Amino acid sequence: MLGQQRQQFRVKADAVPQTVTIPVVVHIVMDDTAAVTVAQVLSQLDVLNHDYTGTNADISQVPPVWQPIIGNTKINFCLAQRTPADEPTTGIVRVKTAAGQSFPILNGSPDVKYNSTGGSDAWNTSKYLNIWVTRLSGNYLGVAAPPGTGYPAEQEGVVIQYTAFGTTGSIRPVYNLGRTTTHEIGHYFGLKHIWADDDGGCVLDDGIADTPLQGDHTYGCPSFPKMDNCTTVFPGIMFMNYMDYTDDACMHLFTAGQADRMRFVLENITSTLLTSNGCVPVVLLNEDASLTAVAAPNGKICNNHVQPVVTMRNRGAHTLTAVTIYYRLNNGPLVPYRWTGSLGSLQETSVTLPATDVNIGIYDLKAYTQSPNGLPDDNVANDTTSSRFRYDAEATLPFAEGFENDSFPPPGWDLYNPDHSFTWERARNVGKNSNASALMRNLGYNTNDQADDLITPVIDPQAHDSVFLFFDVAAAVYTDPASVGNAWDTLKILVTSDCRQTGEIVYAKWGPNLITHPTALTTEFIPAANEWRRDSVDLTAVIHKARFQVAFRNISNSENNIYIDNIRIVSKEVNPTLKEKGVLINPNPTDGIVWVTFYEVPTDLQRVAIYNAQGQFLMSQPATAIGAGNRMTFNLVNEPNGVYFVKLIYRNRANTIKLMKVR
Repeated sequence: MLGQQRQQFRVKADAVPQTVTIPVVVHIVMDDTAAVTVAQVLSQLDVLNHDYTGTNADISQVPPVWQPIIGNTKINFCLAQRTPADEPTTGIVRVKTAAGQSFPILNGSPDVKYNSTGGSDAWNTSKYLNIWVTRLSGNYLGVAAPPGTGYPAEQEGVVIQYTAFGTTGSIRPVYNLGRTTTHEIGHYFGLKHIWADDDGGCVLDDGIADTPLQGDHTYGCPSFPKMDNCTTVFPGIMFMNYMDYTDDACMHLFTAGQADRMRFVLENITSTLLTSNGCVPVVLLNEDASLTAVAAPNGKICNNHVQPVVTMRNRGAHTLTAVTIYYRLNNGPLVPYRWTGSLGSLQETSVTLPATDVNIGIYDLKAYTQSPNGLPDDNVANDTTSSRFRYDAEATLPFAEGFENDSFPPPGWDLYNPDHSFTWERARNVGKNSNASALMRNLGYNTNDQADDLITPVIDPQAHDSVFLFFDVAAAVYTDPASVGNAWDTLKILVTSDCRQTGEIVYAKWGPNLITHPTALTTEFIPAANEWRRDSVDLTAVIHKARFQVAFRNISNSENNIYIDNIRIVSKEVNPTLKEKGVLINPNPTDGIVWVTFYEVPTDLQRVAIYNAQGQFLMSQPATAIGAGNRMTFNLVNEPNGVYFVKLIYRNRANTIKLMKVR
């Protein structure tokens, strides 16, 4: 098959230029983004351009027996000259991370490839070769996510340890000649390790006819010839090949077969790189006003009063001083807005457009610019932007969800999944006295400290006095629950009144406080009927009688599954006297136990005391004793029947309420 592929490549190669140039964007994702200099980036590009054409200075160190098969891919690399939006660029993107942050290489190191997880979003991987330079965890040097091998398109590219990138700057011996990037891009273009990851088996090979069979990887800088158990005769193994693990100073070549393989992959799997204009410099037009995004509204909105905000960018050479912007919702009327100001070349600004009210439904918003500086736009292709948003019907109390319907998330609910990986899902045939529940599969979630939210519809409490959340939960852990200092999976509940822009935590449990299965479980947790717990949260103090949403947040640390089910949000009316007076003594009369309940906890309350009819002090509690439900409890069981007085002592006043005790 490989021979057929090489033959196909040679036939096709006759119809293309001998040398092709691939645009490269380098994402420097570091806590100190200056740690990798422009000179260091350019030094790496220089290494690639020599290594991939067989013109590297140390090519002469290839043993004479293999000199005739030195490969030339006829691939050059340039730093991108234009962005995907056709603006000038240096081809270098710098993103600052948290101090000391490093990224694991597992699964191609996806976290470094998304803004939302502290990395840098890829440029269009069909048009650019993306290289992420960062601090990798575990002393790894690099990892590749080749096209056509199952990775999401936006993750394709290579990730390189910053100390092994280029030939100057932050590099460290013995990987200081840029060969790590040469090696990983070899994977990107379809090459295997020269030992085919056979690890001594002498069965697998790398699929390349002109590389000798090799049993395992090679470290250091061996002397030629070097034999192993797979190749026992001269000339031995090709340890100086870029697809081995030797020191940079001992790597010297791709073979002709490897070059053929890479050109075949380029022509057939990544062929869009050949037509990319990423290496072509941008020539700015004079008048070019562009809308790049709709900042709002997007997705779910929580208020029917909509005020669109768009991002306008001046892609032209002349400063913008006036632009007309139009927008429409679905097939509705055009809404005009005249922007004036001063926006320099390649600068952008947010523009707030006239507001409108919407009904329940799904809306497509389309906005475009016209007449920059009162003149025709020199590039109308980038004038328009759009978004889709929805305004859902609000839920009312009582609210219930048991995840019994097939659709997930349920209508009106939303998911927040910033790392595009594991998130909440519907668990069929698993529930608390039901047929389904919501599930987070933390056991298989290998990225720690990631938050995933399952969010209710907007709920209108309709001026109810108090609101309570009830739900069933089931959870287990992989680690011994008695372990100290372990990072556990966590279930948090947040209440938000602004569509998740902010939120207040009202519930947080993890580890031994969360689990319903008492021992460590190394297989996937599926709860038995007796492994559910009913939890509740008083939401009254945080919703302030305003519309709200509840977010169930899972924070994964690779422990085990968490389930939730039978969610109910209900109201409870307040005693009219408590609502009117602000405080209620009950029961009154009492037979012993007395509750002092506050509608809202007074900020100036010092203590509450009880006296008998003769004015003798009996007992008291400080204001800090007020507990759940804004309540404190007194015990008069051992006191005689009769009249008592409850005295509320404030900072500058007091209030006394009569109490009767009868048996």
